[in-house]
Amino acid sequence: MTLPSKLSFVCLALVFLLTIFIPASAHCEGESIARLTDFNGIVLIKSRGEWAVKPAKNLPLYSQDKVVTRIGTATITFGDGAVIDIKSNSNLLIQEIEKEKGLIKKVKTIERKILLFLGKIYFKTGKSKVETRFETTKAVIGIRGTAGILSIGGDGKTYIHFSEGGASFMLGEFIKGIAKEVRVDLADRNPVQRATFVAKAAADQVRRTEKKVAAKQMPQAQLNLAKAVAKETSALEVSTYAKSMLISPDEKVLEWARQQIEKAKEQIKEAKEAQRKAIEDGADPEFKGFTRDEPGFDVPSN
Repeated sequence: MTLPSKLSFVCLALVFLLTIFIPASAHCEGESIARLTDFNGIVLIKSRGEWAVKPAKNLPLYSQDKVVTRIGTATITFGDGAVIDIKSNSNLLIQEIEKEKGLIKKVKTIERKILLFLGKIYFKTGKSKVETRFETTKAVIGIRGTAGILSIGGDGKTYIHFSEGGASFMLGEFIKGIAKEVRVDLADRNPVQRATFVAKAAADQVRRTEKKVAAKQMPQAQLNLAKAVAKETSALEVSTYAKSMLISPDEKVLEWARQQIEKAKEQIKEAKEAQRKAIEDGADPEFKGFTRDEPGFDVPSN
């Protein structure tokens, strides 16, 4: 083989290897990955980074969306037919990542992650070859062609029960079985759940303030302050659940959590600067419209 031919071969080999190790990307970032097919009681939705989303049947859900229940339940149905029934006092995030496998013939696959921070879910996988992972603070479980119950007890331990199939892999601490129900008052004290309540209350306050500004009952600066506070509480909520994952047995989960925490830090910094500017422009810093000290839904504090 001549020298130019050898160089060409090396270059092609490098390009080939690079295509193998291209980082995974978020799956269909602008498209929904699931729908909220049923719900009742108190159900909170964070969709595309916004808490001001009212639950509705067939509401589209996207990668990185959160579904949180208090005294209520919800059902998520994915495009491949997979179903998750979420029980009361639960807090979870859904995520999908598109990957490519194969050295010569590239095959696109979907990795679905369900991050459960609190509560209990009944699950059944769909018909497609989606790689599904359940992630909690102390365990990571891979499933395919499976049905069962994933739950977190009052002791924070992960429980897994399979009614069909089983796990493709398991990492960390888990108990075979179903966790006992956690009382509402205890669930409300969970840091991730409390951070959710505060973020949702701040988002509700933005909506109320928008109406008052439109009616000329408040200055625009007050709305700017409300939006900045909502941005801060939303970032704090992300930071709280990410920090809870820092004891995961999976290095990938740890890296993801660290990235989320760093992003949240930047957003909190920007939000605090926006609050300072709004107050300079005339916003009343004493008027928040909600309290950070107790869980509440759409209930103003002043």
